[in-house]
Amino acid sequence: MSNSFCGVRSAGLLGALAMAATAASAFAQNGFTYVKATANIFGYGLSTPQPGGGGGGTLANVIALNAGTGRIAAFAAGGQAGWAGAPVNGPDGGNFSNDTNIGAVGPISGYNGPLSGQLVGVFIEAGDISALSAPGGMSYPDLASYTAASYAPGLRQVFYIGDGLTGTGSGTTQAFYVPDGAAYLVLGIADAFSFNADAGYYDDNVGGYETSYVIVPAPGVASMLGFAGLLATRRRRA
Repeated sequence: MSNSFCGVRSAGLLGALAMAATAASAFAQNGFTYVKATANIFGYGLSTPQPGGGGGGTLANVIALNAGTGRIAAFAAGGQAGWAGAPVNGPDGGNFSNDTNIGAVGPISGYNGPLSGQLVGVFIEAGDISALSAPGGMSYPDLASYTAASYAPGLRQVFYIGDGLTGTGSGTTQAFYVPDGAAYLVLGIADAFSFNADAGYYDDNVGGYETSYVIVPAPGVASMLGFAGLLATRRRRA
């Protein structure tokens, strides 16, 4: 799998998007975080992560969200992560296992889909969620399901992010609709023994993903251009 950021193809396009980003920056929330391959997406909201052996890894990255409704998130991710001690794939995932099949843990949904070791996220509401039931998982029956232009995950529902583009290192920026009750965005990896078991086996993971994010408070042309421009300034060849 490619581990490169998508290069900006046109200076004119970059200039237009940068101007739009400047206009939108007053209301866009944006930033950068490094998501370690050991980041346990299932540990949030629990007093103790519940790995199925192999170690619970490290706490997943937690981003506090600005309040709002109709919010949209977009991502740009690069880097390499590996399993059993060797970097092998980028944020879109790889073939260490041909698929991932991990059940829910506490209030966090399971994750099922092609490939393994990809960058994933989950939106969380405010307050103590430890006693809540996990929702059903998102549907990713095949590789084509990772290439949609937009997604609408629910609260506590683990969702695929990858490199944030409709292709691997190419295509258009994908949009992720933020549930109105979300107070936090959590980023991490869905891991288990051979990626098909109870969550766990984080402790032998190496590397990670450099991840930029932009969140705008409402859909619309200005908002969409705003996050596209802000991400364009961050995308580069790794």
